[in-house]
Amino acid sequence: MPTLAVLFFGYACCYCHRADLSALAPLWAGDPGAAAMSRALPDIASLGMLVYGLGKMAGGMLADRFGGRRLFVAALCGATIAEFSASRCETPVTFALCRVCGMAALSLAWPSVGKVASESTPVARLGTAMMILSQSYLLGDATVRALLAAVVANGGGPVDVLGTASAGLALGAVVVGLGLFCTRPRDGASRDTQSALVRANPATMRSLLRPMVWMALMNVSLVFVRESLSLWTPFLLVDLCAMPASSAVRASALLPLASAAGALLSGPFGDRGARGLLRATFAPALLGALLLLVLAGAGRDAGPWFVIAALAATSACLAMPLTLGSGVLPLRAGAGRSATMLGFVDGTGSLGAVLAGGGLARVLSAAGTGGAFVALAVTAALASLFAVAASRGKRT
Repeated sequence: MPTLAVLFFGYACCYCHRADLSALAPLWAGDPGAAAMSRALPDIASLGMLVYGLGKMAGGMLADRFGGRRLFVAALCGATIAEFSASRCETPVTFALCRVCGMAALSLAWPSVGKVASESTPVARLGTAMMILSQSYLLGDATVRALLAAVVANGGGPVDVLGTASAGLALGAVVVGLGLFCTRPRDGASRDTQSALVRANPATMRSLLRPMVWMALMNVSLVFVRESLSLWTPFLLVDLCAMPASSAVRASALLPLASAAGALLSGPFGDRGARGLLRATFAPALLGALLLLVLAGAGRDAGPWFVIAALAATSACLAMPLTLGSGVLPLRAGAGRSATMLGFVDGTGSLGAVLAGGGLARVLSAAGTGGAFVALAVTAALASLFAVAASRGKRT
């Protein structure tokens, strides 16, 4: 439990870097002298997410090679340096360089968290442990956004925002470094006892490839739908229900809350057998697809509360397979290469966030709101089929 608490706090601190753009965007938009930074911000954010997704794949292999404890501390230290350096940047190019370096460092964090959790948690409780840790990014994101909003409300500028964020990252690095050192097993033993066997047996690694690919496809599909809804829900509410923009933005806050509830529901299924895990991935993804089809059929006749409730229910459904797919499923299937598999699956999912904004924007312009809901429904249905294929590829 102490190790999980340290991991929880440390990963929540990662959002001091992940969430800083939400506070910088309005500051730069309102400053004529920062017009270049404001124009470059979408491209900088997309580039950072691309590096983040690819970095997770490398981070998993590094965690298996060097250990998750060292790598997690290194990730936080690297992000601290990048965030502090960004506060001194005055041009989009230098800021983008710091952003890319920071996101590359943070991409090592989640595979490291999974590696340490798999080593320090009994196998029968790994699902519950990863469910708890998955809440760290939800709470961390909300807490950091509130903290940075308070900095802005008190008259802080971009330098103050980035300075506060770098201080939070530094605090996380210190707590994680000391906490993981104090909770390190005395005998240095790892619960991942199959590591040497897997490295020595190429056939075993080939047997992991197929389920890893299916899990990755499931994750990227789910992340695409989730991030599309997160980004476009205010627009959809305005377009379908003629809701005022301010009300639509406030209503969209229900989606992450519903996702958090769905993630919590995944915990009891995470510690069950392969059949229970399949039900917790296939069925919720399919139900989410059906809800999106209902929204597509309802069109402009749907009332605002019906649309909001359906979108929240969809978010809760998709959060279950996404939480399992980004945590316990790859860790259990990966045996001695648990972090490698987690990094690949979760990193591929992060690439779905890069595709979400522009991808759905093109569908909206070509087919309207109804077509967008149909496209998201088809993507969620594909995720349910990928879940079935992953379960058949290797029982977890």
